[in-house]
Amino acid sequence: MKKETEEFRKLLRQVRLTCGYSQGAVADALGVNRSTYTCYESGKTTPSLYTLKKLAQIFDVPVEAFLFPETFQGIEPVRQRSSRRVQTDPKRIGELSEEEKRLIARFRAEGGSQL
Repeated sequence: MKKETEEFRKLLRQVRLTCGYSQGAVADALGVNRSTYTCYESGKTTPSLYTLKKLAQIFDVPVEAFLFPETFQGIEPVRQRSSRRVQTDPKRIGELSEEEKRLIARFRAEGGSQL
């Protein structure tokens, strides 16, 4: 296996795990079979430039990270592993306006009943 291919597949796996995504979830987001994505991570096939762009968007890393993986070893994507539990604390709901956070917290506190 070429050194570039080895570095790419290691980086791809590292970024996916750091973000907390399964191979199946990434494959679904890309619109490919899980086996196709697994081949990217194992180095059996190389994704197209279009797919690299989509991967960069999914993981919120620069596309250059996948084009020059030796330069980006140890990269920390913006998206980090998230809690599997639904949060009711509005401060942990993400980048929403304060009003949106209050509405979501209220909706969840009321058991998700009709608005």
